[in-house]
Amino acid sequence: MSRLPDRFDLWIRKARECEDPIRQVDYVLGSLVALNDWHFLNVGTKENPEPAMVDIDGGRFLLVFSDVSRIEEVVGERHEKDDPLPVISLPSAKAMIWCIKQKEQGCGGLLVNSGEYAALVPMPQLEYFHAEWEQRGGQLASGFWIPNLTTEEEDFWQQHGL
Repeated sequence: MSRLPDRFDLWIRKARECEDPIRQVDYVLGSLVALNDWHFLNVGTKENPEPAMVDIDGGRFLLVFSDVSRIEEVVGERHEKDDPLPVISLPSAKAMIWCIKQKEQGCGGLLVNSGEYAALVPMPQLEYFHAEWEQRGGQLASGFWIPNLTTEEEDFWQQHGL
């Protein structure tokens, strides 16, 4: 069953509107950093977790999900309902550093939300984004400005922590 697009999907759509591929990736990474946690499919054990990676165009990409329900969709019927979902969840700031460390395991980037609203983030762009983010103070939840909003719309976004 297909899902309705959520807020993150709408951010991905907005990113796809950018003509410059580097700006698209920046928009995707900015959207990821706006989340509380990043989620990863654990293909290892509870004691020795290992994130799932996929091969795309000769490179290995780490699967990253904006929501745990996305992992449920990927795992689907292969997962028994009584067992806990094999998920690794990390706060955004730690997740960026952790993803960069996966480069040592041959990771060439991130595949965010595999499926219709997927986005590829090459590792060099993640490293560059993280360095710039830290240089600017590395603050989470500082938000971003959306031009041409009415006062009611601005109040709505502020009320919902965006």
